[in-house]
Order: sequence, then C-alpha cells, then structure tokens
Amino acid sequence: MTRLRQLPTCLLPVLALAAAGALSGCVTHRANPMLSRAVVDARAHRDVDKAAVCGPLSSPASVGFAFGEGQLNELAAPALNEAGQELACHPEAVALVVGQADGHGTDAEQRQLAQTRVNAVAQDLRARGVPAARIQTQIQGTAPAGDPRRLVVLAEGRRW
Repeated sequence: MTRLRQLPTCLLPVLALAAAGALSGCVTHRANPMLSRAVVDARAHRDVDKAAVCGPLSSPASVGFAFGEGQLNELAAPALNEAGQELACHPEAVALVVGQADGHGTDAEQRQLAQTRVNAVAQDLRARGVPAARIQTQIQGTAPAGDPRRLVVLAEGRRW
C-alpha cells in the first residue's frame, strides 16, 4: 500500500486499467459443450423422425400398489414417468388404465379397490399433461391386446 502512494498519481489510472485487462482475460475462456443431435436439428429447423426418438409403445406398463391400498407410492413413480413420456411422444395413443385388486375381500370391496386404483393412476396421468379424453379406464379385467395405438397401464396390487 505504501508503494502505491509513492507512485506518481498519473500512473494510478494506468495501473488500474492494466489490472482490469488482466482480470478480464480469465473470463473469456469458456468450454463449448457438445450439443445433442436433437438440439442441432432443432436449431437447423429440421424435422426429426419421431419414431427414432420415441420408439414404439411398450405396453403394458405396470403400476404397483401396496396390498389393500389405493394410494400411489414412490415405487409407482418410474412406471408412471415412463407412461407419461410415452404418451407425450405418441399424441395419437390412448391410455387404457386397467384396475385390478388383490383378490381378498368381497366382490364389492374388490371392485371399489380396483376403481380407487384406476382413479389414482388416471389422476396422475392427467397431472402429467395427458388429456382426460385420452385416458380410458376399466376395472377387474384384462386389457385387449394387439392395438399399437394403445398404452395399457395396469394398476395392480399384490396377489397373495
């Protein structure tokens, strides 16, 4: 500090500019990250083949519930995430949510449990942006197979 005071005052602005110039050189070096093919295509306004990005529907998706429960838990999240992404990739597809029960209790209790599970899954899919018109529900049955425009989501529980 005493040395700066010993310098002539006309040199202080020059030293300040030199220090600022030296510091600015540190900020100019930036890493150039690699862009994904989708970003490059989007910037070039090219159409990307959706089938190459999304792939076919992988039906059925299985959403598991705890025994006797109709509430979704954290173990159901991966299957619901995948189903939501597939439905977003395929806007023409319809989700068929099939509610199943555990096989214990009266028929009325089993129907109620299956309906509760169907409602929980359908509500979660709607929260993920799937329109209600694209969600069909069915309880206590098996889903029709062989429709490539339908993603079957099984809301099933443990059968003991």
